[in-house]
Amino acid sequence: MSQAADRYARALFESVKDEDDLEAVENSMTQIRRLVIESSDFRLFLSNPILSYEEHCVILKALFEGKVPELTFQFLLFVTHKKRLGSLKNIIESFDLLYLNKTNQSRAYVTTALPINEADKIFFNQRLHDKFQQNMLTSWSVDSGLIGGFRIFRQDKMYDYSFKDQLNNFFQHSTQPV
Repeated sequence: MSQAADRYARALFESVKDEDDLEAVENSMTQIRRLVIESSDFRLFLSNPILSYEEHCVILKALFEGKVPELTFQFLLFVTHKKRLGSLKNIIESFDLLYLNKTNQSRAYVTTALPINEADKIFFNQRLHDKFQQNMLTSWSVDSGLIGGFRIFRQDKMYDYSFKDQLNNFFQHSTQPV
């Protein structure tokens, strides 16, 4: 993250007055982040230098006014005024890290070779909680290319316990001369 994104995220985070507002702002920022990720049109809008401040505000008003908490909406207008809309995704990611830290949570992205049932997901989450001493917000996906096992991505670190990775390691080490 950039230092500017961190500063803007901290300013928003510190302007939230209570826990309920924090949850509401976090949820709205997550929705906006999803929009940034999923919509190429929205990304183009954010980085469009041709649009004036007023044009950006009109579009933001149409998209978000009354649909996100007032604090989030005012923050978007402030970021627009400061010509930082192009950094919005980084600002949101910095805000998310502040939120997760305050609420003692962590995001984990788990990919398994086969679908797993809810009981196994609960068991898995409990083991992650025990290991990292944080409540886990887990996203699940399936990749049959792993052959077996699973991968966990958490805080920029990959934990690879897949059969595919073990095979790759075996072949790398077995083809080296002794």
